[in-house]
Amino acid sequence: MKKILTLAVALVMVFALAAPAFAAGWDKPVVTPEFEDLYLNITALSVEESTTVWNGGTFNKLDKTYPVVAGMKVHAYAEIQIPKEGDLSKDIVDRIKAGQGTLKISVDNLESVKMTMNGGTKENWTNWTVKNDGTYKVDKTDFGETIYVEIWGETKASDKDAKITATLGVYNDWKTKKVNGEKREYFDFFSGNDKYTIWKDTAGADYVVTSADDTSSGLRFYTKSSGQVENITAVFNGNVYTIQDYMGGDPSFVLVGDNRPIKGDELRNVKAVLDDICGAMGFEYAGDSYITDELVEDNLGTIVEGSASLVYPSGYFQEIVTNDPGVNPPQTGDSASIAGFVMIAVALVAAAAVTVKKVRA
Repeated sequence: MKKILTLAVALVMVFALAAPAFAAGWDKPVVTPEFEDLYLNITALSVEESTTVWNGGTFNKLDKTYPVVAGMKVHAYAEIQIPKEGDLSKDIVDRIKAGQGTLKISVDNLESVKMTMNGGTKENWTNWTVKNDGTYKVDKTDFGETIYVEIWGETKASDKDAKITATLGVYNDWKTKKVNGEKREYFDFFSGNDKYTIWKDTAGADYVVTSADDTSSGLRFYTKSSGQVENITAVFNGNVYTIQDYMGGDPSFVLVGDNRPIKGDELRNVKAVLDDICGAMGFEYAGDSYITDELVEDNLGTIVEGSASLVYPSGYFQEIVTNDPGVNPPQTGDSASIAGFVMIAVALVAAAAVTVKKVRA
């Protein structure tokens, strides 16, 4: 037992020494803020026309969906009320006016999908055939509007539910612009009212993050091909600092070209840059953490979001067939078979008891 404990401790020390000196990144699930004052509803419709009129059309509303198998048609409509400008916070209004609002209708296990948009101020969905989703950019002209989207489709597989989802959200995304004659990829995001920018492949680093209030300071992230963070350097007033292993406490910083850890006000200022940017991005200071373009979008892309779904359950039932029709479970009166099962159970319990005693020995 002592040998095992000694080996375990040794392994822990080896892995601790092999870990990165300092790492930060995302390793927790993202919690998406809910879009308030939002009305989203998807209603099932009949696939056959009727004399009963719905909303000026010729299809009936259905109280509920029906089981589906491959080749069956589904028909529905989504109703989305975009909140009025006065019902939204200023930051959400500003982002929608900047073109960051998106309405998406996505489908699962449906093919030959056709969506027709009515209402709103644009008609770019009219008779649009899509493979798996349709998107509509919400802008300032859509405040207070109601958008209706009619959806037709056919079930693709019999053993899977068919699903239609409407999602309205406000998002950040990667953009490109020229800086000093070169194209640069960047990603703007907000933490409260403070704006930050992530620059890709800049200053020799994979990602550089700066605050809009102070572009001369920031963090530089260096990653492996997998996206795992290998190292971080901090920049303050144009000076670059390496971040040393902090062994569970506060990190220490060394000015590049100087082997001495910094102290006093300089230390507090550099650490403030680290705390501010890591806090805005939702990073932890240590662990096997990662940064990739996709993780940036997943963790910082969604500002607010709301969704509603309509599910058509699978109507497929698989027949249960035994390999050998001659083998049947014990019937009433088969005392010998029952006794056999009891003996097997007793043997298993006894084996478990012996194993436990050996482990505890």
